[in-house]
Amino acid sequence: MWKTTIHLGFALLFMVGGIYACFDTSSRQIALVDWSEVFQTIDGFGGSVADFQDSLTPAQADFFFTTSGIGLSILRTQIIPDAETCNAEFQKGGCSKSNGQILNGELATAQLAAARGAVVFSTPWSPPASFKSNGSFKNGGTLLPSRYSDWAVAIASYVSMMERNGVPIYAVSVQNEPDLTTDYGSCRFTAQEIHDFVPYLASALRSEGKGSTKIMIAEESGWSFDLASAALADPKVAPEIGILAAHGYRGEVGPFPSGHARLWQSEDSSQSADYDGSMTDGVFWARKIHSILTLANVNAWIWWFLTDMPHQGEGRDNAALTDYYGNFAKRAFVTGQWSRFVRPGWVRIGVKGSGHVLISAFKDPSSRAFVIVAINPEREPVSQLFSLKGFTARSLSPWITSFQLSLAPLPPVSIHGTSFTYTLPGMSVVTFSGSVSE
Repeated sequence: MWKTTIHLGFALLFMVGGIYACFDTSSRQIALVDWSEVFQTIDGFGGSVADFQDSLTPAQADFFFTTSGIGLSILRTQIIPDAETCNAEFQKGGCSKSNGQILNGELATAQLAAARGAVVFSTPWSPPASFKSNGSFKNGGTLLPSRYSDWAVAIASYVSMMERNGVPIYAVSVQNEPDLTTDYGSCRFTAQEIHDFVPYLASALRSEGKGSTKIMIAEESGWSFDLASAALADPKVAPEIGILAAHGYRGEVGPFPSGHARLWQSEDSSQSADYDGSMTDGVFWARKIHSILTLANVNAWIWWFLTDMPHQGEGRDNAALTDYYGNFAKRAFVTGQWSRFVRPGWVRIGVKGSGHVLISAFKDPSSRAFVIVAINPEREPVSQLFSLKGFTARSLSPWITSFQLSLAPLPPVSIHGTSFTYTLPGMSVVTFSGSVSE
């Protein structure tokens, strides 16, 4: 179904749905991969376990968080204000007294992820009801200024609690989607209120001995940073911001000048009520991941739910990387076309002239390994010519997710000189992994 070649101008035959189709390779696209054109450093790819009342199994954790699976390296958990809120709001599988700020299923999953090398960051959906203008964990409201210090201390204590339970916390967010009022945990913040709260949180973290924990703002529901503007504009507050984050549900994707802070897409998923684990859906998400990596230059991509199994996700919708029964969607394997190979600390390098095939490339500055990820969003195969600028390699190991295969290895590709040609099957994502020749 696929073939590599270094020859130009002849016809290849492909069988599609039992019918042989002729494809003329003389019209191939040319992509220039430039070793010296360097963009952002990658912090990783991940997903959320917010609201998990049951833990992932060790086998599921291996799939999600090791490179024998899809190689995610970031986990997002929810900061619950206190044990009273935890047990009142979440009932089954609530919190024990010793970990009253996180669901038991989330904590156990975080322990599994951390043991496999993932970093964990955490987000509150709301302060406790008694700290808010509306007296409720739900339905918006605002954090009372008189409670800024108390809430900051509570978040800092969460960091210590998680560390006592074997889970170092890489970053804490001020608030999940502070631009929305919802009938679940929510709290509204203005840009000025976020600006005013950040120094309290930074001081509380330092007092707790957790000053190295990064502070994340503002996690708006779309690709917008309006609510981060006041904090970023203040030279006294901006240095306290470690990660600038937004969600991917709406808004035009584009770069945002984050200064010294990292730029993360910290939540995205389908909003469909009906499950669709198909490759068609997988290609949609491949295009979206490619776009935010190459246009917005994000350092990290985070999924909403890891799984939609009972007591973990939201049921039979399309929000997670599995269905209700734990079967993996194609979008999980598509994510792995990046996350298994493009590891934290790698940097994105330049690609020009790839036509309608979407191509991104990355390198490891320390080992001189590299990865090229190519998406063919069309139904027909495409013969793609790759030209390497500033580096050479003897061979590449291709991996593919397609209608038929899921993150599957294919025969090695030989490189002659500084270019190679590969026929990308229709509706596929192919990752080429290699090392620079000395």
